[in-house]
Amino acid sequence: MTDAPVPAPDASDLAPAWDVVVVGAGVAGLVAARDLVRAGLRVVLVDGRDAPGGAVRGHDVAGLRLDAGAESFATRGGAVAALLGELGLGDDVVTPEPRGAWVHLTSGDGPLPHTGLLGVPAHPLAADVRRTLGAAGAARAALDLVLPAGVGARATTFGALVRARMGDAVADRLVHPVVGGVHAADPDDLATDTVAPGLTAARAAARGPWPEASGRCARPLPRAAPCRGSPAASTGSWTRWSPT
Repeated sequence: MTDAPVPAPDASDLAPAWDVVVVGAGVAGLVAARDLVRAGLRVVLVDGRDAPGGAVRGHDVAGLRLDAGAESFATRGGAVAALLGELGLGDDVVTPEPRGAWVHLTSGDGPLPHTGLLGVPAHPLAADVRRTLGAAGAARAALDLVLPAGVGARATTFGALVRARMGDAVADRLVHPVVGGVHAADPDDLATDTVAPGLTAARAAARGPWPEASGRCARPLPRAAPCRGSPAASTGSWTRWSPT
């Protein structure tokens, strides 16, 4: 018995269903897919998660629906606002909450410092800092004001510098949540001048303490507005969700 010959496939059957496959449904992938579709290409968007959004997708914390990543955008230039308008999300933009930000910790919720740099408090003994760190944590942070300038001078990361100058409580309860939200990374893995450009030189000029150094380093922040809504709202008919 001989096997029957297998007919050659028709060339049309080998034609891809898509011109482009975009891997990753974070903001970059969503914008890339949208631009490709607008250019007339057939696009499929795939991601390993069960919903789009990447690092800035929504998630639930203690029963509240929150942004997992950046919760605001700089209004300078208007590019983000224009894109949101094109996507029909303009009405979901709200002004910043005037009461300030809070952090959700396993030890309990507490306010972030009213003044400071990336979670590092400018006034370690302020009421909002004491509430989040506790009396012992705030007292340890206040030691920064009297520590020699050389303490932390050899720290290679922002987290290590904070721990040396102000202690673990500041690093874990204040800095880690803020830097993680802004940079999507652990402050113990990020070089100081990557997180806060100019801070190393400012510390040297200020001879150590954070309040003076952060005052020299900090620049006025651009006006920002948080955006409510998920990037999923912008997918419409131009992507096909294919979680793998």
